[in-house]
Amino acid sequence: MSEDPIANRSVLITGANRGIGQALVEEALRRGASRVYAPGGRSITRTNASPR
Repeated sequence: MSEDPIANRSVLITGANRGIGQALVEEALRRGASRVYAPGGRSITRTNASPR
């Protein structure tokens, strides 16, 4: 099986405060993104992976 294309990459998700955007943040972290950038200056890494 090949590695997920977002594993160990940085991801930018707009509208990540709620709804579909928040679900995308959670999914990106689940799939191994190393860092997720969300609105409002929020940056979520695998070490502080709680998107809320």
